[in-house]
Amino acid sequence: DSKFKDVGLTQKDLVALSGAHTIGKARCATFSARLMGVQPDSTLQTEYLTSLQKLCSKGFVINNDTLADLDLETPVDFDNHYYANLRSGEGLLKTDQLLYSNGTETTKDWVEFYIQHQPTFFSNFKKSMIKMGNIKPLTGTSGEIRRNCKSINLHSSA
Repeated sequence: DSKFKDVGLTQKDLVALSGAHTIGKARCATFSARLMGVQPDSTLQTEYLTSLQKLCSKGFVINNDTLADLDLETPVDFDNHYYANLRSGEGLLKTDQLLYSNGTETTKDWVEFYIQHQPTFFSNFKKSMIKMGNIKPLTGTSGEIRRNCKSINLHSSA
């Protein structure tokens, strides 16, 4: 949330942009920590947790390359059902589920609002995408291009 705020985005923008997860898939490697261990993530609805555990594991080994839909009900439709998934404890990614389960009152309120108001979600998503697209990137020596988008480049001192 603070990284969003640092570039001029609001919690409303955060929740609207997260709605992009109404389409797409994630590899089990990105969310398997929520499924396993002595205490799996308590924000996951029990039946959903069980289905993900079956999907992602071969016995006691995680199959990291298996894909799961980000939106359980309408995985190929750009709609507001993603938000209903969050209310039901069926947010695949922890960061998504936290918008509802452990989010601020504001993020939870926006999730609830988008469940009921798909046209407003579409409108706010469009506005937030434009707003995000207008963020000025770092240039010159102020920034760097990551070799791997998931991690900061390691710099050798030699």
